[in-house]
Amino acid sequence: MEPTVGADCDSSYLLKLTRGEEKGTAMVEFTAPSALTSIGLAREMLVPFLSQDEPPKRLIVARDGTSRVVPVPA
Repeated sequence: MEPTVGADCDSSYLLKLTRGEEKGTAMVEFTAPSALTSIGLAREMLVPFLSQDEPPKRLIVARDGTSRVVPVPA
C-alpha cells in the first residue's frame, strides 16, 4: 500500500483486524527514510493498541521506534 501523501513516510502496511465478529483495518506507516520495515514489524507496533475498544485506524512509526496515532477523518 502506498503511504499517505504528505506524511513523510516511505513504507506502509494495511493490516486486517478481527475481534470476535468485528472486522476492521489499520494502516501502519514508517517515517522516511525507513531502514527496516516488514508486515511483522507493523503488526508488532500495533499490538499495544489492540486492547483498546477502538484500535487506531492509522499509526505512524518514527525512525526512533516511537509511534503515534493519527486521527482519520470520519
